[in-house]
Amino acid sequence: MERNRFQRILSAAWPRFLAVGILLGIWQLLVVIGVQSPGQEPLPGPGDAIGEIGYLAHIGVLFPALFQTLERAAVGYVLALVLGTLVGLAVVRVPVLRAGIGSLLAGLQSLPSVVWVPIAAVFLAIGGQVEYAVYFVVIMGAFPSIAMGLMSAYDNVPPLTFSLARSMGARGPGYYRHFIFSAALPGYVAGMKQGWAFSWRSLMAAELIIGSTANAGLGQILDNGRSLTDLPEILAAMLMILIVGIAVNDVIFAPMERGLLRRRGLVPA
Repeated sequence: MERNRFQRILSAAWPRFLAVGILLGIWQLLVVIGVQSPGQEPLPGPGDAIGEIGYLAHIGVLFPALFQTLERAAVGYVLALVLGTLVGLAVVRVPVLRAGIGSLLAGLQSLPSVVWVPIAAVFLAIGGQVEYAVYFVVIMGAFPSIAMGLMSAYDNVPPLTFSLARSMGARGPGYYRHFIFSAALPGYVAGMKQGWAFSWRSLMAAELIIGSTANAGLGQILDNGRSLTDLPEILAAMLMILIVGIAVNDVIFAPMERGLLRRRGLVPA
């Protein structure tokens, strides 16, 4: 049993290590051939970026910024998840709302999250409500995707499921809990995962642009590197942002999806 588990872990891990190795190899190759910015700034190598991460941690900048960003990401995502779920449920159950709001949600989803930053800055950040400004950008960037994911999941429930639930006498909350929600859950989780990606990108845009007034965050480190033309710091912040995004997917969403598929017999137990 332990050997089989180790083999599964190894088979899942080695393609990722290979992909990371290829990415670092291409990065180092660009350094070796002498890629430079228009201002004659040489491209730092992977070792320089990793060393900058260590330096930022040593001077006490990295971890406070990381924890601040993770707190914003968690709170903003939960708020977006609640709003997106409520809107999605309302739209799928009320035909008039679907006709009026469905296309609006699609339009909102297509908007780049950065377009919400000026509004948040004018109405909230300038008035001193910087954290609210950041959360506003995160929510507006993520909730349409979650609502659309729920709508798509509901639309993809086989019609036979509705007929089966009614023939078995399911009514009220039990009708949705045991039949409709269960059937739509995989699609809803996929929408949650996509919503996280949108919320993470929105948060980075908010921290980067409102970074001069917001409390420390990874986006502010990125903005500081840009202001000082410090390429190692820029790349260090980008690496941390990438690592957090991968970690959240691998630790939270990937096991959730595998568990759902396993319970439905779609992957080996």
